[in-house]
Amino acid sequence: MIAFALTITVVAFSICYDMSIKEGHINPPEYFLSSSMNYMPASSIAAFGLILAIVCIPPVMFARYIQIEKSAPNLVINKVSLYSSWIASFGGFIVACFQARSNIHIHLLGAGVFFAFSLFVVLSQLYLDRITRDEIPHGLGQKLRMGIGLISVGSLVTLAIQGLMVLIEYEGDVSKGTPEGLKLPMSVMELLFFATCLAIYATMIPDLRTLRLRITVVDISEDDAVNNSGERMKAVL
Repeated sequence: MIAFALTITVVAFSICYDMSIKEGHINPPEYFLSSSMNYMPASSIAAFGLILAIVCIPPVMFARYIQIEKSAPNLVINKVSLYSSWIASFGGFIVACFQARSNIHIHLLGAGVFFAFSLFVVLSQLYLDRITRDEIPHGLGQKLRMGIGLISVGSLVTLAIQGLMVLIEYEGDVSKGTPEGLKLPMSVMELLFFATCLAIYATMIPDLRTLRLRITVVDISEDDAVNNSGERMKAVL
């Protein structure tokens, strides 16, 4: 599921960038993700790919939550990481459905939610690695997450500072676009941070290799079935 989500995202945006550059919808040195999905048919391709990828995040993070919960129960930060991933997914849906050209404010709101809560996921996973290192052998995944965490924080902080500079220069009117001198550095920082958002899930592949997601149908028409179902839910949550 992780491999599918990463592959469909990379393929979708590769097609969108190629299409948008050829059609003149992206003007170098500006390479924002938003610019690659601003016009049809690239906007539809990006939305299709993003939505397919995003729906994979909640079940993957639930599996990760259960893995840590079994070894180190009742960690608040584990739940924070789980819920942050779900909120980030919601922000991703907003980005996919509302392109910058259609509504720049809603698009930026979705991007802000996705970026902010994705950072929470990255940092919370780093902290979980540290406090569960005796219970869960993370191995290569933990080492990769440490490097990703540094890049993620650095790129997002830099992007936030650059965004503040734009707000000051344009007096809060984001519809004016990006100043020429900031187009390349801002787009590079955005792409770098987005890459870390994807990479953090890739690092979980070796950690989750022994787990499988299973969907079951439970008949709750009888009282004892209802009670048993409730007990199982309590055990999980």
